[in-house]
Amino acid sequence: MSVSPKLQLQQLIRLQNLDDEIGEHKKLLAEIPVQLDAGRSELEAKKKILSIAKEEIDTLQKNRKAIESEVQEGNDHMAKAKTKLTAVKTNKEYTAILTEVDAIKKKVAGLEDQELEIMEVLEEKQKEIPEIEKKCKEEDAHFQEYKTKKDGELSRMKQELDVFIAKREGVMGQLEKVIIQRYEKIAQSREGRAVALLQENICQGCFQQILPQMVIDVKVGEKIQQCSNCLCFLYWEEIPEAATPK
Repeated sequence: MSVSPKLQLQQLIRLQNLDDEIGEHKKLLAEIPVQLDAGRSELEAKKKILSIAKEEIDTLQKNRKAIESEVQEGNDHMAKAKTKLTAVKTNKEYTAILTEVDAIKKKVAGLEDQELEIMEVLEEKQKEIPEIEKKCKEEDAHFQEYKTKKDGELSRMKQELDVFIAKREGVMGQLEKVIIQRYEKIAQSREGRAVALLQENICQGCFQQILPQMVIDVKVGEKIQQCSNCLCFLYWEEIPEAATPK
């Protein structure tokens, strides 16, 4: 059974509205993973700061232990050198041992200075850790809350999308095959836009002026009309006149 042009056009308008909704939902669905990745990146950046701070502390602690070991070795070496003093027989040997002990003292003193510097830096770094950990926990909690919200949006929009797609299939069943083919071809070439409102004598699909006779034909609606410029199916909506005050 054939369907009147007016009913066909009504179904085309519905189809266009559904495709607009489907397109918007698909766009939003595609944006959610990107938004989550951005939020996850912010969290990872905070965690990276914490990781670097802990690595710096670990390195400082290792350096401190290495210096402590060198100091101990120096002190041991100095103690052994001093024990030799009682056994020396010449002033030359005595002076040589004192020179060696003095050199070790200077080295140990330098190492102890380095250790003090490391301890000062280490203390400052360790003070920073609680605040960094706090920010990480806050960012993690914020991200988890954000993820829960976005997961909810994702689930809801998928359900809505399924409804729109089901409605679209129903509308497609009301249209003639040739009309569907023309619609899809136009939509493909015009970023999804295949149906356009005729406002006064301007096609709202391409904003070009329509010939007066076609404007009349669109308003009459006895046949489906297409814009001669963009090929969009044209429809007209009567705008009620504003009530005149009495």
